[in-house]
Amino acid sequence: MIKTLIVVGLAATGLTALAQSNTYYVDCQSTKAPKGTLLRPLNSLNQVNKLALKPGDRVLFKRGSACTGTLAPKGSGAAGSPIVVDAHGQGAKPRIQGGGAEDAVMLHNQQQWEIRNLEVTNTGATAGKRRGVRVSARDAGTLRHIVLSGLDVHDVNGDDTKDEYGSAGITMWVEGNTTPTIFDDVQITGNTVTRADRSGIFLFSSWNRSGWGKEPGPYRPWTGVKVAGNTVTDVGGDGIVLGSVAGAVAEHNRVDGFQRRSQGYSAGLWTHNSDNVLIQFNEVSGGETTRDGMAFDVDENAFGAIFQYNHSHDNAGGFALLCNASGAIRGAVLRYNLSVDDHYRGIENCSGAIESAAVYNNTFVIGDGVSQTVVNENNTTRRNVSFANNLVLKRGSGTASFQLRSGGYTLENNLVHGAPVPAGAVGTVTGDPLLTADLKLQPGSPALQAGKSIDGNGGRDYFGNPIPAACPPDIGAHQLSTC
Repeated sequence: MIKTLIVVGLAATGLTALAQSNTYYVDCQSTKAPKGTLLRPLNSLNQVNKLALKPGDRVLFKRGSACTGTLAPKGSGAAGSPIVVDAHGQGAKPRIQGGGAEDAVMLHNQQQWEIRNLEVTNTGATAGKRRGVRVSARDAGTLRHIVLSGLDVHDVNGDDTKDEYGSAGITMWVEGNTTPTIFDDVQITGNTVTRADRSGIFLFSSWNRSGWGKEPGPYRPWTGVKVAGNTVTDVGGDGIVLGSVAGAVAEHNRVDGFQRRSQGYSAGLWTHNSDNVLIQFNEVSGGETTRDGMAFDVDENAFGAIFQYNHSHDNAGGFALLCNASGAIRGAVLRYNLSVDDHYRGIENCSGAIESAAVYNNTFVIGDGVSQTVVNENNTTRRNVSFANNLVLKRGSGTASFQLRSGGYTLENNLVHGAPVPAGAVGTVTGDPLLTADLKLQPGSPALQAGKSIDGNGGRDYFGNPIPAACPPDIGAHQLSTC
């Protein structure tokens, strides 16, 4: 219901604004004199961008309409009273078409915003630095409550740059080096990103541990970040990246088709310069090239990252990367995931050391015609990694092998069938695991109760079954035994 309005003239725009109203209507196809009301809506993004928005205001775009240019509204909301951009009416989501601008939708140094249910495109005559949706900050302190939800972002022909100022479908970044700046309470949920270069959904801060994008300085991670229920397809580089976050959750996302056009290194869903990130219930496939081209990545200066209950398949670069160069990886866990027909590498490592990581109770199925190095150490730098209770099944033509060079991998109680057992492995089972079509164990499988007990194992398997404490666990991502 629209409030009673007091109409005040705006000399700068020649429009009328609803000074005491919290709702502005927009229809860029309207030919009526614009006032921002339902019957006489604003009819350009320029008019929206000149509004002095206040806490609790809403900007509602008419469904089925299209606006060209950059939506860069001003103002900030307040706690419990955000500014909301949304759709109204019936039909297709309202479209914001950037037309080759640097950004189709942009917020900078603003907080308490919710942007929902828009279609966003941004295609220029040639590729260039370009984003669909950008939320950024510089030397602004703590900015709270950003919601990006129900957005359909597509056809963003950006260039091949990432990090701050990089090209992406949806990106949030913090730049600057004088005032520590973070976002708190970020929800990126239920969006689609299709045909975007370089990245799908990308979060980055110059206030990181590694000094990327600036001189090394204090680490200031974002808090309250959730990236959930998004679908990212056909992106030039990275799928979903969480950088400089603490306690973030990425779950129930679908990434299909990444690293398709980038000349750099890209993975499907990964984290770096972060603390205690939880990545779970995601499906990642269609990674191209071996730069990096794998589904998941625990990258440099990610501490306490947990990847669990994810499904990786048909990635040219493999399943997962433990990638440290000159920083550190500490307390990483990859557990109860499925890797099916991932090529080239199961677990890959970069040049640097790994302080501690545990890879356990994952199922690797390497199908006919697929070859994979299940664990690949590309140099002799010491890595302290436990590789336990994993099920490795090689079927048909192609090969599966282990390349262990540092002496730091500890292999215990794995099932390896159809591939050589690596030297130094203990408690290895070699029989046919008797997997069903949906990769569950069957009665009589040699994997049953053949694993080693692991404290803090998450309490459930990939399929939701509990992990009993009274007996040794089964090997792989499925727990059939109940003791």
